[in-house]
Amino acid sequence: MGHVSFYTALNFHGDPNVGLYGFATNRFCLLGPTSEKAKKLHEILKVPVHNVSVLHLDLIRILITGNSHGIVVPNFLCDRDIAALEHALAKHNANIHVLDTEQAVGNLMIINDKGIIIPPILRRFQNELEKFFGLKCGVTAIAGLQSLGSLGIATNKGCLVHPQIKDGEAKIIESVLDVPLDVGTVNFGSPYPGSGIIANIHGFAAGSSTSGPELGRIAETFGFD
Repeated sequence: MGHVSFYTALNFHGDPNVGLYGFATNRFCLLGPTSEKAKKLHEILKVPVHNVSVLHLDLIRILITGNSHGIVVPNFLCDRDIAALEHALAKHNANIHVLDTEQAVGNLMIINDKGIIIPPILRRFQNELEKFFGLKCGVTAIAGLQSLGSLGIATNKGCLVHPQIKDGEAKIIESVLDVPLDVGTVNFGSPYPGSGIIANIHGFAAGSSTSGPELGRIAETFGFD
């Protein structure tokens, strides 16, 4: 899987957990303020890439997530953070919704343009999220764990999750996100694909430690095989 137009291997500041530094939709990609790989990601994902400062952190995807139509953020972001995000999203007709929680919501949700998956710890926001995104919101854990944003990642073509997902959990996710689901690892054995991948329907970036077989599984899951 050497020189192909839909994939690149990356790390940020030597860290192959690239999925913690940003996320992509089919309209835009958001990265932390000093993440220097914006040009390469733009080439692969084929969408504008915006460097934004949220609490002066590079690991912004722990805090925020979303899809082509909008993003959700926790309530402890300051006005300056919200303004920076609004500026980045202004050209993409995407909105921002603040959830009344101090949970790091980006690390807890899986979203594509077809549905939303949240863990039981966010169940009280189910109706609110359905209203904001205009999509069905399902509630489940993955492998009994609640940090869904690290345990899985979805595009509009597929969803890759922790290898120990339970059958009942997988059925909920496939049904709500309306895509095929597969299990896999990243970065040479990490069972947290959401932490190691940035992806949309055009391409994906995986952590630089990801093996050839892992890249093959990722590509197949997201419809690039």
